Amino acid sequence: MATGKTYDLTIFGATGFTGKLILDEVIKTAPKAFPGQTIRIAIAGRSRERLEKILAGLPTVDGANRIQPDIIVADTQDEESMRAMCRVSKTVIAAAGPFRFLGEAVVSACIQEGASYVDITGEPEFFERMALNYHEKAKEAQVAIVHVCGFDSIPADMGVLYTKQQLERQHNALPSTIEMFFKLHVAGNAGFCGHFATYESAVHGFGSAGLLRQLRKTANRPQIPKIGPLLVVNPKPHWVSKVAAYTVPFFFADPSVIRLSQQLVIQDKDLHASQSPPVQFSAYICIPSFKALAMTILASTAFGLLAKYEAGRRFLLKHPRLFTLGTFSHEGPTKQQLAETSFSETFYAQGYSKELRDKHPSPEELRRVQPDVSLVTSVSGPEPGYVATPKMVVQAAYALLQQKEKIPNGVLTPAVAFARTTLIDRLQEQGIVFSTVVKN
Repeated sequence: MATGKTYDLTIFGATGFTGKLILDEVIKTAPKAFPGQTIRIAIAGRSRERLEKILAGLPTVDGANRIQPDIIVADTQDEESMRAMCRVSKTVIAAAGPFRFLGEAVVSACIQEGASYVDITGEPEFFERMALNYHEKAKEAQVAIVHVCGFDSIPADMGVLYTKQQLERQHNALPSTIEMFFKLHVAGNAGFCGHFATYESAVHGFGSAGLLRQLRKTANRPQIPKIGPLLVVNPKPHWVSKVAAYTVPFFFADPSVIRLSQQLVIQDKDLHASQSPPVQFSAYICIPSFKALAMTILASTAFGLLAKYEAGRRFLLKHPRLFTLGTFSHEGPTKQQLAETSFSETFYAQGYSKELRDKHPSPEELRRVQPDVSLVTSVSGPEPGYVATPKMVVQAAYALLQQKEKIPNGVLTPAVAFARTTLIDRLQEQGIVFSTVVKN
């Protein structure tokens, strides 16, 4: 497949917990995704010894479709090694974090050496900084740098895109508002568990909130136009009967990603054709019981206060179990925990029919009338962090390899990058389901 490049796909950070899972996913799915073709894979990191141990532990598979990755030694502290990795790579999957400290070296090298890029970051300060500093450079280099291609934030970003598309296709409706409700489902008694690397990225993500506010002032991105009455976000914990759960505002990356997706399209005229009109968006986390709500508030309050300070971050990183009530650990989840966990995100959308728009043609008039079209959609799938995330980022990388002509160049979010590709269909085949639940 590679043209002028030695490797079609390089996984940087392949020795990490999630990096190993991404490699397993590539080995499992690449023969079917590229039938009759030879796809060349490399794994990259700073330790050749650890990379060799990864290869030694891979299952032996005979036949024409056998994938045997090569090794590239690359260190974010050594610019030439990073450029050498990207020089021979068509697409790089970045699986190594915290991205606030490690990610820029990979992004910069990819742009300089003409390699496309996807990652699994969930750190808003990092991906918004990359968009500010490198978007035009990536366009000039004719490469796509696509952030947040794991659970943060393909379900939310592509889910909003899917919902807007369904409103337009099924009802010829102009989208107005979308509310998202996230649920984590645990079927058995083993409970949910996360790995320390995910927790570490969250600590640094929360810790950079002040930098993010300053960055947004510097970026001076455009305001997102509001269609229809104002969507009010309820900042307090409250019971929502339509999802049968207590809810709190979603405090991870998804709202930042949705905002940036819409701002990029408004700001860059080259991206206008790929996107639907802007929409007001809010997101909430669903919590099943009052006891769980109280524990969530307690843990998140302590977490948020300590993450502001360097000493506090060190303390958080030293005691992951304590500050997540046992949810995150260095060991990570067991196979049983992964098998018994799943997620769903439900999108409650409203919009304006053509008939109503004809009666009220101006934005000022629409703000005085209620939307007359509603739609409920869903994105659901297996355990989000370590089962769904490898599936999502690998399918995003495959889309870059196979449908690059349909993907704009620049530093992008998933909905901006993959709006004209078959990514949603690819995800459906992997058990990440996009569906319309209720239409009216």
